[in-house]
Amino acid sequence: MGSVKSPTTDDSSVDVSAGSSPGGREVLRIGVILPTEGQHPVNWLAARALGAELAWRNSPTDLQWFVQLPTASTWLNDTTIAINAVPENVLEMGGELDVVVGFNDSNNTYEFWVDPVSAEMTMNDAVALIPRYLTPSLVEEAHPAPSLSKSILVDVTTPCSDVVAAEVSRHALSRSLPISLIGPMDEQAHFATQLARHDQTATDVGTDLDPEQFGALIQHSAVVVTSDDSLHHLARVLHGRTVLLEADIDDQQIQLDLWRAVSDDTSDRPHISIEQKMDRLAEIVEQTALLRLGRSLSERTIEQESERNQQLIALGNQQSVHWVQQRRRSQHTIDELRNALRQLEEERDSALTDAATSRLELRTQHRRLNELEMRVAQLDQGPARLPRTVDWSSVISQIERDLVTILRWLRRQLGR
Repeated sequence: MGSVKSPTTDDSSVDVSAGSSPGGREVLRIGVILPTEGQHPVNWLAARALGAELAWRNSPTDLQWFVQLPTASTWLNDTTIAINAVPENVLEMGGELDVVVGFNDSNNTYEFWVDPVSAEMTMNDAVALIPRYLTPSLVEEAHPAPSLSKSILVDVTTPCSDVVAAEVSRHALSRSLPISLIGPMDEQAHFATQLARHDQTATDVGTDLDPEQFGALIQHSAVVVTSDDSLHHLARVLHGRTVLLEADIDDQQIQLDLWRAVSDDTSDRPHISIEQKMDRLAEIVEQTALLRLGRSLSERTIEQESERNQQLIALGNQQSVHWVQQRRRSQHTIDELRNALRQLEEERDSALTDAATSRLELRTQHRRLNELEMRVAQLDQGPARLPRTVDWSSVISQIERDLVTILRWLRRQLGR
């Protein structure tokens, strides 16, 4: 983040700007304002998609990205693009760019500022452009946890009730789907505790995802469960498998919504046709630039301006590529470790099950062995070695025989 950087200046565009060719242009320099409000980067992705669409329709273009400061948005760490700060004096942007595109909440109007609302395009219309921006290759490269694709993604930014945890657990068990969580760590821990009561676990996919990773995560989810309207709308646009949690939702309603979502009933998905709006907006952008071709230029020469911008662009691209590679590499490493941990847990559970079965079989064998030993003693070794009860009749007979012997001995002694 820093001051506004000057865009690349092309020789032909400079001549046109000077008024030598009022009928055309070479490169259209467009600045796009990235919105930072909301709990999730849905509007940020929508602005990225809108800028990419305008760049494609008005090619060749020099596209630059801006944010309005101050802001505490975590998406400013998006390393996939070079982000500039909107200057305090917005009029300065008019000297560096042909057109600035952004949803303007203030009452100030500028000749170089184009609000998409002027083409009857709302933010929801811009969200409908995200599937064009999230191409399959980008989604595959940016997904933070491929091992958790096709999982039930639960947004716990707003606390979820026990009813939600119970139905999500039941649905995950019936469909054999993993559960992944996004949102604050405290709420994730609380929801994981609720899931544990139903013998289910959940995985945190990260709290520092960049917008592209966030979009890829939503794109590859089996179903999205959220109470955020913007995230619900994004999921409906991408694949339609989403459940919007309401404050008074009951178990029957969420169960019905979950099954309806995974059935991918496309009849409930929004059918938004924005081609005419995009054509109108692209025309407004280009006409605005053409009307401003006669503006004054910087005091720097063409060669100085071109060299300066090429250095800034090259440096920004190198840093962005470096940070993106490191981030993606770390995300894949985390996902591989998560997958290895899951395999180790499965092996541990299998080993514990085998150990319990072995103990049970050992006890059975030991008991059977004791029974066989007793049987062998009865059949082969006789009853002498077996524990037995006292035979009182034999004892009395022996006592009588001993008494008779003693009496005979006394008689002989007295007879002498």
